[in-house]
Amino acid sequence: MERSEGERLHAERRKRFWSLLGILALIGAVSGFIGGFMIGHEEASGTSLSPSLMTAAAAGVVLVAILVAYFSWRFFVTVDEVELADNLWGSLIGFYVYAILFPAWYAMFKLGKAPEPDDWLIFGAAMITATVAYGVRKWRSR
Repeated sequence: MERSEGERLHAERRKRFWSLLGILALIGAVSGFIGGFMIGHEEASGTSLSPSLMTAAAAGVVLVAILVAYFSWRFFVTVDEVELADNLWGSLIGFYVYAILFPAWYAMFKLGKAPEPDDWLIFGAAMITATVAYGVRKWRSR
């Protein structure tokens, strides 16, 4: 049985979707491995990285940021309206967690009622919340 034009277009769109997610995951995995290796080597040897290696690492961070921004943009122009809406809702909810949690924690810190805000904890909470919100929207649309 021959596939219809709509089925072929849907298959191509899904292939682009998963390809772009794969590229973003690969960028994250490679940059995470290299960064973790460099930090681990620095800590294990007890020495600092050379200035030239620090410059190369800084250039790598800038390159990864540019690549992630570019492929994220490609992802959002490739996906359909439903996927875009799910991502936007997840992102918005994650942003609100960050926008509410950080100032509240900082105010409590300034009032002497809490320790200094933990940037990574707040970032992690925002990312986890965004991922859960995205997952809930996907689950509800099944």
